[in-house]
Amino acid sequence: MSGATFNLMDRPWIPVTMLSDGTHRELSLRDTLLQAHQIRAIDGDIPLQRFTLSRLLIAVLYGAFASDVSMSGDLWKEILQAGPENPDIKKLILEYCDRYSDHFDLFDVKQPFYQVADLHTSKGDVSGLERLVLDVPSGEPFFTIRAGEGLASIDAAQAARWLVTLQAFDPSGIKSGAVGDPRVKNGKGYPIGTAWCGGLGGLMNEGEDLWKTLLLNFVSEEVFEAGESEISWNDDKPIWERPQLTEKPAEGFNQEQENVGNTGFFHGPATLLTWQSRRIRLFHDGETVTGILVCNGDRLKPQNAYGYEMMTAWRRSAPQEKALKRQGVYMPRKHVPARALWRGLPLFTAASESITGDGLPASRRPYSMNWLTKVRRDDDADGSLANMPIRLHAFGVEYGTQDAMVTSAIDDVLDLNLAVITSTDPELHELLEWAVAVTDQGVMALRNLASNVARAAGLPDETPRERVAETAYSAFDLRFRQWVRTIRSPFNYEQLESDWQNIAQRLLWDIAGQYLSSVPAKAIVGRNIPDETDPNGFKHYDTALAQLWFRRALNKIFAIRKTGNQDGTE
Repeated sequence: MSGATFNLMDRPWIPVTMLSDGTHRELSLRDTLLQAHQIRAIDGDIPLQRFTLSRLLIAVLYGAFASDVSMSGDLWKEILQAGPENPDIKKLILEYCDRYSDHFDLFDVKQPFYQVADLHTSKGDVSGLERLVLDVPSGEPFFTIRAGEGLASIDAAQAARWLVTLQAFDPSGIKSGAVGDPRVKNGKGYPIGTAWCGGLGGLMNEGEDLWKTLLLNFVSEEVFEAGESEISWNDDKPIWERPQLTEKPAEGFNQEQENVGNTGFFHGPATLLTWQSRRIRLFHDGETVTGILVCNGDRLKPQNAYGYEMMTAWRRSAPQEKALKRQGVYMPRKHVPARALWRGLPLFTAASESITGDGLPASRRPYSMNWLTKVRRDDDADGSLANMPIRLHAFGVEYGTQDAMVTSAIDDVLDLNLAVITSTDPELHELLEWAVAVTDQGVMALRNLASNVARAAGLPDETPRERVAETAYSAFDLRFRQWVRTIRSPFNYEQLESDWQNIAQRLLWDIAGQYLSSVPAKAIVGRNIPDETDPNGFKHYDTALAQLWFRRALNKIFAIRKTGNQDGTE
């Protein structure tokens, strides 16, 4: 229907939780920014929307603060503390929102938000709204109660949230072939990969309110150290500041295979926060969305984007170095659904980037964390940032065959003090590495206990090993999170180590005791099994021996503390 309008700057569509009373509201983009200091966090139809909508708001701040993109730590800290109620900051936000407001109308006939107005295929294809709504996991649609006819339409606010999420996480696979796209063959758009965020292990630093969250992920160009002069935020701006896209790939943005690893295509954080991986058109009846067309957008691969994409960690990739015939190629460190965020915490400390033999780090932290470390080191003379409570929030998806479907989603959090990820003291990194290591080793000892009991009973050991490990990691999950919250600056390493050793040992013995209390009776008597190290010998297994071997394993694991007495005694 012509004449319909839904401007995201002015109409409520962003779901939020208010800080004062915990009520849920929907706000316009403009009001969300102006009230960010009064908002606890962004909500969403699925957790991923918290990540994608936050990235959109951060991009608006990059636009509004464009003249200060090289801001010092002092200026950044002033903006963090002043908030949007400060007259100067409020003026910048309002002026920017007014200047680009006409680019945020979901149904504009010439430049609809995140879309191409006249996008079409040779056959006039229109997909149902199941193509807009990201199924997480695949096969279990979010709108279960709206299946079939119930998914025939959604309101504009919901459609806008899903549109932003689709541009970030759309799976790969064959797309509709847009008329005018030179890449289309036989009416089809062949795969160019997942949407940009689909290749990331998304990490967001969350503060006590939304304004702090946005600023904790806003990174100045001043983050770069000597030796990083090759990183340049060239012509970096959000998508709404650029000429309206067409169905064609955008010159200077669509990265062909021969240009993989060419960092000139990344431009900077504002560009990547609003990257248009797809060309999309929403079909609507008034303010009700009834269909969608999704075609290929701008192809982009993440090799060496660490200086441009601020919200993911990076790992060095030997296969990519071989493929690109160059040293120092880094890929995003994606999350593993079965591995809790706290088990990777040592990788996020400021001392984690160990240098390899060729002088390059084996991994890289998100530059958002590097910025926070720099601010504390250079500009936090009063120490006010050190023990600011923050939440590391991990987001991501895992795709199935050929990245063509979503199979699982990652939504994990870890509460800690800012000092934990900004301290440059290598001893803190060693402490966290030790704590995670003894936990993993302790769980392995529990696995072996389960195996030995199963052998004593003449039963298969694979299932008992996995079950006891699941029980252990579930128990450690809560206790590690509680322990990490106690880490404050200045650090009392000896006390922290002693606390975790006591927690871990007690927990491991409790789980072992629960497990041994329900073993089969025949495991108590035990049996002889051929000794793998002696073809003519046998080894006896029973629960008493299994418990003894477990005790020895724990004594070995905890015998040498990182500091203190080498024999493990007090």
